[in-house]
Amino acid sequence: MKTPSYILLAVLLGALFCGCSKKSNGTAMTYPVHRGNLDISVLESGTLKSEQSNNIKQQISKLVKIQYIIDEGTMLTEKDVADGTIIVQMESRDFEDAVYERQTNFENSEASVIKAEEDLAIQMSTNESSIRSDELNVIYAINDLKKLVGEELAEIYSKEEPTDIAALLTDPRLGGQALLDLVTYKSDIELAQIKLNRAIQTLEYTQKLYEKQFVSKNELDTDALDVESQKKTLKTTQGKYDIFVTYDFIKDFYKARATLQEAQDKLQRTRAQARSKQVSAESTLRTARQSLVRDTSRLEEAKRDLEHCTIRATSPGLVVYEPQPSWSNEGPIKAGSEIRPGQNIIQLPDLSRMSVNVKVHETQIDLVAVGQSATITIDALPGQVFSGEVIRKSILPDAQRRWMSEDVKVYSTEIAIKNPGGKISLRPGMNATAEISIERLENVLYVPSQSIFTDENEQHFCYDAATSKAIPVSIGKRNRIFVEITSGLNEGDVILMTPPVTSRNSSNPEGKDSKPQEK
Repeated sequence: MKTPSYILLAVLLGALFCGCSKKSNGTAMTYPVHRGNLDISVLESGTLKSEQSNNIKQQISKLVKIQYIIDEGTMLTEKDVADGTIIVQMESRDFEDAVYERQTNFENSEASVIKAEEDLAIQMSTNESSIRSDELNVIYAINDLKKLVGEELAEIYSKEEPTDIAALLTDPRLGGQALLDLVTYKSDIELAQIKLNRAIQTLEYTQKLYEKQFVSKNELDTDALDVESQKKTLKTTQGKYDIFVTYDFIKDFYKARATLQEAQDKLQRTRAQARSKQVSAESTLRTARQSLVRDTSRLEEAKRDLEHCTIRATSPGLVVYEPQPSWSNEGPIKAGSEIRPGQNIIQLPDLSRMSVNVKVHETQIDLVAVGQSATITIDALPGQVFSGEVIRKSILPDAQRRWMSEDVKVYSTEIAIKNPGGKISLRPGMNATAEISIERLENVLYVPSQSIFTDENEQHFCYDAATSKAIPVSIGKRNRIFVEITSGLNEGDVILMTPPVTSRNSSNPEGKDSKPQEK
């Protein structure tokens, strides 16, 4: 981990004064201008605070006394949360009596509703069963019609009757079993015709072979018999096709459509009867339920109050009693204290999410930005160094400090601690020091901040060690010890750390218009 610059402060100051030398007369210190790397950082002190604090409130609807409260300063752990450790117990006798009384009223109201609910449930079940059965009959009937002629024709002729049912077989929209049977019959006829043609060809070929005595009379008779058999098969197949077109399809269509219409009419009658019976049963139940709702609400309110009498640990943290308001004469919270509805009882700061609140001077606030890294030390934990990150920067100066001193303007800045550590006890209010890393300037000229002065025209200058003359300079960024020189000096130049004696005793040094001021 990088060593914070404030830890190196003594080393740097030592180096500074080692780099300084006294004139022969012993009246002034000098400093040779250096070139090198310059770390820019902001170092401020502040106090620890918790990023998140859970407030334990009194959630009962009336004034109540504390019977038991956990000791302030107790550290609640994850185990306490898992075990449901009690941290506050209110006096609960009155609430227990209220729950018992309202439970009795609730049970009486519930009993008066049960019969009406059961009657309604029976009626609704009967209605649902009847409607469901009739709905299924409609679905089955529609599916039978779709199965017969396909979805498109079924959709059309479920609402109107066709003028010529047989013509449906030639409709290009025909689908379903009718189309499948039609294709099957036609395919059977074509197949029988093909087999007959092949049998005839085979017979003709066998006849020629028989005439040349290449085959026997028995083989010729067999082929002739096959031809007759195929003729009968073709005739049978054609007969089945004619019967399907003329009788079977028309009968099946009439039957499917009539079944569908009857199922739809019956479903409408069943629904009307179910609505009438259900309205009557619901009217009987409604009055009884209104009383039950009222008693249920009162019972739940009593149970909530009784439950809120016991407050258990819901999150880990440090137990801190909520301070009583200044106008209260009751003193600090303790067993026997009366707590108002909604009043805070305990604060539980989350010690796993801690931050440091520092006040940054107005001259350095523009250097600070959200997201910058920082190193943090705690006064109570010497030797421990924590890493942090700037998470919040105030837009306006701190109001309290502005009231105390109008000349000093500081901005509240919050730095989150990234590695609080499970075994290290960080507590709100501890003093801490945070160093915010701004940037590193590479290969720049720098001199001690105390050697730079400013006149009334805001012109920066320093004094040449050899001539005691003022040298105008331009400065850049600075840290708590050094300031960057952007122009006016060269590496190795020797300057005075303080104004020369003649300048300090004169109101117009080196012919300037006003007295120089240390920057």
